[in-house]
Amino acid sequence: MTLRKKKTPGLSDGYFKLGGLLLFVGILLTGVVMVCMAVAAYRDTVQTALRQSLETLTVNITEAYARDNETTEEEIDKLIRTAEVEYHNSIWFYDAGGKTLYPGKGTNSRLLTPSVRAYLETDDYMQMGYFSDNAEAPELCCILRFFIERSNGEVECYYLAAISDASNVTEYSKMLVQSLVICLLLAMLLFMLLFRIGARRLDDQFEAVTKVTSQYAEGDFSARVELPEHATLYPFGCTINRMAEFIEQNETTRRNFVANVSHELRTPMTTIGGFADGILDGTIPEEQHHKYIKIIAEEIHRLRTLVNSMLNLTKFEAGEMQLRISNVDMAKLVIKTVLMFEKRISDKNVEVEGLEDAALEVKADEDLMFQVLYNLIENAVKFVNEGGVISFSLTQEKGTAHVVVKNTGEGLADDELPKIFDRFYKTDTSRSQDKTGLGLGLSIARKIVHLHKGHIVVKSVKGEYTSFEVQFPVSQ
Repeated sequence: MTLRKKKTPGLSDGYFKLGGLLLFVGILLTGVVMVCMAVAAYRDTVQTALRQSLETLTVNITEAYARDNETTEEEIDKLIRTAEVEYHNSIWFYDAGGKTLYPGKGTNSRLLTPSVRAYLETDDYMQMGYFSDNAEAPELCCILRFFIERSNGEVECYYLAAISDASNVTEYSKMLVQSLVICLLLAMLLFMLLFRIGARRLDDQFEAVTKVTSQYAEGDFSARVELPEHATLYPFGCTINRMAEFIEQNETTRRNFVANVSHELRTPMTTIGGFADGILDGTIPEEQHHKYIKIIAEEIHRLRTLVNSMLNLTKFEAGEMQLRISNVDMAKLVIKTVLMFEKRISDKNVEVEGLEDAALEVKADEDLMFQVLYNLIENAVKFVNEGGVISFSLTQEKGTAHVVVKNTGEGLADDELPKIFDRFYKTDTSRSQDKTGLGLGLSIARKIVHLHKGHIVVKSVKGEYTSFEVQFPVSQ
């Protein structure tokens, strides 16, 4: 039986559910608030209309009682009946003792209860409920207390109550709730449709990224994430591609380093071992022991230099190297370093320029600056052409020291310039001409210059020249 592989939920599924929930809650809360506000506003409108109709009636009744002649009950009844017809309300008129003056015989006398009368001492009474004996729908009740001054100067208290049908408020509320539900459903459906389309596209992008990163996990860094520029994850894909390029470059550097170190260690160790065995077993005559012991010492020195360079590079990268600042005469330091290569310079018939009137004093670590100059000058001597020129320039501008070492010769290709300071990097030319170096000198030089808060720049024209310019503050 073939088992069907269960599909793993896409990353966007969780966001889809969360986004849908948040949208639902947001629309629901917003809709509830809006419905409540709309119902409250409509109810206030109905209450205001009912209160205004009663206030108008109280004014008419007050004016009627204020006349000089006695107002009859028929006149008051006529005013109230007219108001009932005009405003479509049921109205009751009470005297100060709670006796019903209209429509008489104590009908709905329960409107003016003691608690209501006590409430009317401070404010008008306005309430929604069921007040009529046969009420089937909610009603709105409003009761006002007012005073009438008789022609004889006596002031009497009266109450005017009205009941209005409030079913329209209930219907209005139901209509708003239904509209809210419909809008909520439509919004959710539209959201689900649009988000699902977008989520599917996002899942496809994540799938492309996951496929490439899976290859990275297996050690294959040649794959690249390919996404259109308008894709949501395009910047993320570019970052992953740059990371892969960096890792691939480091992996290449590591392999080159292992190969170079293995070669550089194997050659002197083979030489040391072979000559030592020859001396011990008598293969090498005694009179030649001194010659071969000297060769062994040179190879040991070469190994020591290699190990020290690697240790120094490790210290620079770990931030363990501390500067010992002192006054340094850079011109004298350059001349001192050039003299160390005097024989090699003479052998290649190279002309040295720019040191006649050179003068530059800085505050720096003299030992580390010597190492920078040694690496740059050794590089220039190594690659200058026969009968070529090595020129120097030592200047100061706006508190910044500029030291330039330039040599004529083969030069560097454009694609080699960005890599020249990488650890263990050696150009094809240096591989053929440099038999002792490991490609650490320029990397160490750059880290020393950075430690002095400066930077080093390389310029080259293929077939013409190569120059290195060191720039750092005069005073650290």
